[in-house]
Amino acid sequence: MDIEQLKALKAIEELGTISAAARQVGLSQPGLSRLVARAEQELGVTLFHRNRAGAAPTVEGRAVLEFASRTLSEYQALIESVGGWGTLAGVVKVVASTTPGEYLLPALVAGFNEAYEAVTVETRITDSAAVPDEIRAGRAHVGFAGTLDTSGDLVHRPIARDEVVLAVPAAHEFAERGEIEVAEIAGHRLLIRESGSGTHATVLNVLKAHGLGLPEHFTSMTLGSTNAVLSAVDAGFGIGFVTARALANHDPSRVFPVRLAGVPIVRDLYLVYQAGVSRAVYVQAFIDHVEQSAGPGDSALETG
Repeated sequence: MDIEQLKALKAIEELGTISAAARQVGLSQPGLSRLVARAEQELGVTLFHRNRAGAAPTVEGRAVLEFASRTLSEYQALIESVGGWGTLAGVVKVVASTTPGEYLLPALVAGFNEAYEAVTVETRITDSAAVPDEIRAGRAHVGFAGTLDTSGDLVHRPIARDEVVLAVPAAHEFAERGEIEVAEIAGHRLLIRESGSGTHATVLNVLKAHGLGLPEHFTSMTLGSTNAVLSAVDAGFGIGFVTARALANHDPSRVFPVRLAGVPIVRDLYLVYQAGVSRAVYVQAFIDHVEQSAGPGDSALETG
């Protein structure tokens, strides 16, 4: 058993249900159930009685949970005592999609390096769809993404909220309105992000959840980044969906945010790492720093 399994078991004990614990530790409910099943198989005992009311520890489960409490406490003490906070050394390999990679990571890494000067954080930017594959392949220790992978073998910890808005040039007919109906997009030139973009997937998924879809439009360009979309909007080549975080850094007199009436496009941004594996102390230190530094209340919803 590893630290992440012990944390998950403690979450079940504290919250009383698999579903609530899964939300807290950033796993899907089936993923957490599989984690518990692996622990029970490894130990040869049943850890929790499960019924409609929730999950209660068995006699054997209480013994394991007492061990978990001691181990987690000792592990935290070890982290804090190994040569002091600033002497850990190593390379944390991070893969991130555009929005968290450009608008969250710089401040998180800067804060981390203040405490761990000898740890290097190497970051690569890709699209959200590629983040889970990079972690599973071992090319990255940690990821940041704007979409949720539901396969269950990865922890997805929500660390920030984000809004997606329609960016339009100052001269556009939508610019001064602030809000439009989805159907009004019909016939306009739309700038589209590439396949795999978390921003684009979020727009389509939220519209689908409201029984809607993008109306007929002209796709003027398919672009590889949020900044490319903003530059194209600024130049008058069309309109496009972008994160409010990116728009907050653009000239507000040239590009305006427009929201869709009755369809708020809000998403979580996730810290992503593999469940149930041992990891280097400096990698765990980075994960702990991110989880302690960020939270779902961190957002850019007031943009515009």
